[in-house]
Amino acid sequence: MKKFSFDSVAHLYKHIYYKMPQSLKTFLGTLYGSIPIEKRYGPLYTHYLTLFRKFEEGDKQFQLDYLYNKILETILFAEEHIPFYQKRFAEYGVTASDFKSLDDLKKFPVTTKEDIKRHVEEMYSESVEKAVAYYSGGSTSSPTKFYHPLYTSRAKHKAYSVYTLAKGGYRLRDRAILLKGREAVDLKRDIYWDYEPVDNVLNVTTRYILSEKFPLIYKKSKAFRPKFLFGYPSAVMDFTHATLAAGFEPLPVKGIILASETVTEFHVRELKSVYGDVPVFVDYGHTERVVGAWRLDYSPYRFIGAYGVARIVGNEIVGTSMDNMVMPYINYKTGDEVEGEAEFYEGCDIARSVQHVRGRTQDYLVTHDERLIPLTTLFVGHYLPAKVVMHLQYIQKRPGYVTVRIEKGRGDADKSNILNGLREMTGEGITFDLEFVDRLEKTHRGKHMICRQYLDIEAIKKRKENIIAQTVGTKVKTVSLR
Repeated sequence: MKKFSFDSVAHLYKHIYYKMPQSLKTFLGTLYGSIPIEKRYGPLYTHYLTLFRKFEEGDKQFQLDYLYNKILETILFAEEHIPFYQKRFAEYGVTASDFKSLDDLKKFPVTTKEDIKRHVEEMYSESVEKAVAYYSGGSTSSPTKFYHPLYTSRAKHKAYSVYTLAKGGYRLRDRAILLKGREAVDLKRDIYWDYEPVDNVLNVTTRYILSEKFPLIYKKSKAFRPKFLFGYPSAVMDFTHATLAAGFEPLPVKGIILASETVTEFHVRELKSVYGDVPVFVDYGHTERVVGAWRLDYSPYRFIGAYGVARIVGNEIVGTSMDNMVMPYINYKTGDEVEGEAEFYEGCDIARSVQHVRGRTQDYLVTHDERLIPLTTLFVGHYLPAKVVMHLQYIQKRPGYVTVRIEKGRGDADKSNILNGLREMTGEGITFDLEFVDRLEKTHRGKHMICRQYLDIEAIKKRKENIIAQTVGTKVKTVSLR
């Protein structure tokens, strides 16, 4: 199949596009967005969109055969092209010939984030497709560099998004308020948003939601006439809190889409109490694009088997990738845990669905003027090289001052580059101090704690809601989402 798309080329220059004046960006983005998606993403997009539908509608035997063949394809590629897996397979005494059934996947070694940080240059190959570097977000304690296939990855993931989001009523380029932390601020002009015409969304800067600037943000958001609120649960809840505090009418959206953080039934119930009985769609995935799942309202999470394989091992999601002929993942420990009942494919621990997924938490840092910055919005991969930094932890005891403790890896860290990156992402709102340590302490369950926050976040939120209420001259409503 021909591996070329306009999107894969345009994506390489997105940093230039984002810096353009809004008028030029609107012109070029609208022009590009008007091109049919099949043309932008190429034949691979159509292939995967058709595949997801076929797989989900297929009978049990078709699904089992497909899973087996795609896992075997991944193992064979790793065995033939990836030095890391060649060594690891030899250590475990396994080869691709040992994979005779789906249950045999458990015979193969696990891959961890630590492995990627230490051995990433031995874990990818460009023998089949060009590799493009990506970085994990800052909401984990271990920012990580990894690689995706230039053409396949984006086309496949876009098809996955279009297929799954339709379950919540979303259609391509439906108008949406995007609350996912991308910076869009012009302080001189009192602007805290920008319009992204390619996807037809209004990006709202989340760190100004709980501030006296919210009435401006709300007015712009309402004028945009969105059909959906789309963002991190923490940001969507903050937007909702601020709306109620100001005495504004909730936006008349047709649905809500939540992603990238843990979502509980509390979130779903309370959002429905404010916006009405609209669908609340929840997307589960991660930047590595190994596995993906979705849920609607209170239903279980359903894994899309044709996207990637999700084993449940000791309540943790352990994924094996499909179609990644650059940097394959075999038994990758995601760090995300499941709760409640799970449904499995016959004869193995590969999951069809699970009741709950517990992934990233919604921690905040507090600026000098008590603006709240969700850690999910911090993207620190570029400033914290994987070979230099193993893990990090934010510690805050007073507004505007944060100590970042960094567990050292190999090599020397550029302290000024790290500080500049952190200041850029937080809008100069926080004074950072760096501490390099040999080892960061873990929780009693052996996990790294990304944030030690000693400030009363709920009290700060309440004060900010009062400020919003005073700005518009209303009393804070007694309605609470907590």
